[in-house]
Amino acid sequence: MASPKKKTKQTSRLSKFVVSVDCVIFGYINNAIYVPLLMRALEPYEDCWSLPGGPILDHETPKQACLRKLEEDIGLKVEYLEQLYTFGEPDRDPRERAFSIGYFALIEETDRPLIWGSDSRTAQWFHIDKLPEGQWAFDHQKIVEMALNRLRGKLSYEPIGLSLLPEEFSLSELKTIYDVILGKELDRRNFYKKIKSTGLLIPTKTVPSTRGKPTQLYRFDQEQYAKLKEEGFSFEV
Repeated sequence: MASPKKKTKQTSRLSKFVVSVDCVIFGYINNAIYVPLLMRALEPYEDCWSLPGGPILDHETPKQACLRKLEEDIGLKVEYLEQLYTFGEPDRDPRERAFSIGYFALIEETDRPLIWGSDSRTAQWFHIDKLPEGQWAFDHQKIVEMALNRLRGKLSYEPIGLSLLPEEFSLSELKTIYDVILGKELDRRNFYKKIKSTGLLIPTKTVPSTRGKPTQLYRFDQEQYAKLKEEGFSFEV
């Protein structure tokens, strides 16, 4: 009769790790979408492009840490901030086991200059179609690509592109946002008809136009959108 097998106790080595945040900012500048990046001045990945971000402090939530690092690292404040994904490949940081909670943010056009601290050499805006080739820190290129895909996907069913515009805007400016993010030119008449049919745009005033006919400006009705969203409303273009 065979004797029962002895149970072997499986043990695993618990690793110490750090949890950080990294944020992709999409800014609307000169009728195009740009992303600000920092060039690192320290190892690892010295002289490589990276996102603003860093470790979460003991008293912070991930979102609070992200907002703090955006202002500290690059001098920008954001209103629209959304969690993207948690990045945790074992070799993403050569120094230690590190997890990063990725976010993406949207800001309207700004002339405020970028800033950077002593751990960076410079900061620069990059067009989303002309991002640096090679020389990226960590997995930050992957984070930017994922954020861009999320932005394009979400834009097709939720009006988050409005966060890139000033409080008052024209239909032409709104359509340009969609065109440049989606990478294609939408039919103008269909877009205008669909966007007006939602009832989410409130006319505000008209301004002179170079074409002679005054341009109608609108503002977005946030309260109405919140009510419609609770009812299952989908903003599709």
